[in-house]
Amino acid sequence: MKKYFTIFYILLKQYFVYRLSFILWRLRNLLGLFFLYSLWTSLSNQKTQIFSYTPDKLVSYVLLTNILSSIILTTRTADVASEIRSGDLANYLIKPLSFLKYILSRELVDKLINSLFAIFEIIFLIAIFKPTIFIQKNIITYLMFFLAIIIATTIFFSISLTLSFIAFWSAEIWAPRFIFFVLISLIAGTLFPLDILPSSIFNLLIITPLPYLIFFPAKIYLHGFSHQQLTPFIISIIWSLILFKTMVFVWKLGIKNYNVYGR
Repeated sequence: MKKYFTIFYILLKQYFVYRLSFILWRLRNLLGLFFLYSLWTSLSNQKTQIFSYTPDKLVSYVLLTNILSSIILTTRTADVASEIRSGDLANYLIKPLSFLKYILSRELVDKLINSLFAIFEIIFLIAIFKPTIFIQKNIITYLMFFLAIIIATTIFFSISLTLSFIAFWSAEIWAPRFIFFVLISLIAGTLFPLDILPSSIFNLLIITPLPYLIFFPAKIYLHGFSHQQLTPFIISIIWSLILFKTMVFVWKLGIKNYNVYGR
């Protein structure tokens, strides 16, 4: 376990090597957050409720999804595809470490950096605009909220890493990853609460895994956990298990016939 802590520490230091790139990266995230905040606050002005959300819950949804995205949707799994294609994967396979645990170490660093700065940026935004935000007080809701985050992280990690494993058989992995992130921006709940959509569309989306990435954890926090959310909660668990098992299966299948020459 000590070697993975060492890997974690080294990767953490790497983020601050190229400081300008890091600053521009965070500035882009802050501008995106400011745009969404301005959009939804302008829509909720002079209204006691918009769709099924009060103004404080709508603002809280925007801020909360930014934190959730920094925890759940940040990833270094795209690097795996290039490591497979270049043959660098072989360097890890011959070393006394688990490649999947090494990937998890990289993921934890990425999520730690993103979430810490996302919280700082939200505090900065709140200090400037002083919006009224919703604070959940139910302990059970917090427990289910954190569990939903773990499930969402598992779902995203499994899908993203499986897409990178396509590199075992094809050099073209950009297209499926691009489509995946387009779908996330549309139906994961990053831009708007999905339950503002017509019920027929919403009921169709909720049986897919993507709404459980951002929308479902945010909804649990804002509206509390009730028996009505038990069914979608079970669906999210099933999806996480299926996708994780699929990821492991694809990894074993790919590594079985993986060949690297001249390394």
